[in-house]
Amino acid sequence: MLDVVHAGKGYIKTSAHAGSTLGRMTSQLSELVALVARWALEKKYRIVTAESCTGGWIAKAFTDAAGSSRWFECGYVTYSNAAKVRDLGVASRTLDEHGAVSEPTVREMAVGALRVSGADVAIAVSGIAGPDGGSAEKPVGTVWFCVARRRGGADASSGAVGSDGYAGGGARGVGFGEAAVDGGTGGPGGPNFAGGSGVELIAEGELFAGDREAVRRASVKRALELVLRLG
Repeated sequence: MLDVVHAGKGYIKTSAHAGSTLGRMTSQLSELVALVARWALEKKYRIVTAESCTGGWIAKAFTDAAGSSRWFECGYVTYSNAAKVRDLGVASRTLDEHGAVSEPTVREMAVGALRVSGADVAIAVSGIAGPDGGSAEKPVGTVWFCVARRRGGADASSGAVGSDGYAGGGARGVGFGEAAVDGGTGGPGGPNFAGGSGVELIAEGELFAGDREAVRRASVKRALELVLRLG
């Protein structure tokens, strides 16, 4: 967490340590964005974001980079459940049964973003940044991620993506801090690729420590790292 010291009524003094920490984190995000940009350009991909708890921060990080119009398509900030249903086609039943912060929801957010934008790669994030809103089952700091890519990449971007986006029989549960391979063999230790409807997915859950700012920033960083795991 940042080292912030209250320095009198109406003022907040941020220590030099806090400034250096924030600078390092900002630099890390910029470096990750540069890697994502290089990857997307090499693959001729266009990327779409579907964000909830990060509130458009991933899209901002992308558009902070000069030339991002060459690989960034657009971003959706679907903060409410109604927006997730209306803009991305997330099923109301999914939200009722699993909640907004869940693997099934981020999967549907990612696939929906591909469908409505026509992009090649989607990044979806939904979490509980705090300070309230947590529960015993889903404490503050719980964040779910999904990155989705059309099979065939840019060559397949004109194809339709089904409303489900993947074969239900092929899905695998992913525990926090882990990912399971679904490439025919199953088992722990790698990305969770789910087949069906021409889309491959990696879904992952994380539990981050820190205040609201720290959780959101860590979520942006993790989302960018996850994109690069598509390879």
